[in-house]
Amino acid sequence: MQRDADTPPMSRERYWKKVRSLTALLLSAWFVSTFCVIFFARELTHISLFGWPLPFYMASQGLLVFYAVIVGVYAYRMRNLDRALKGDDDGNR
Repeated sequence: MQRDADTPPMSRERYWKKVRSLTALLLSAWFVSTFCVIFFARELTHISLFGWPLPFYMASQGLLVFYAVIVGVYAYRMRNLDRALKGDDDGNR
């Protein structure tokens, strides 16, 4: 995320709007993925992944990987937003 030298840092209002929308998006992804696997487990048993029924695989392995991806996306985006708020182009403190 490169900015021009004369571009001012992001305003606090815009920063918090982006933080809230990112948080809402990732929480929605977390809720939908968890809810759908549990609620539709019977309907999803005919789908197989690596030889296991999809609901079993997602409950034991897949959702944990998905949660780690959510945390990684949040950390990456927040680092970029924090840099934009401070006006730090090269990432140094």
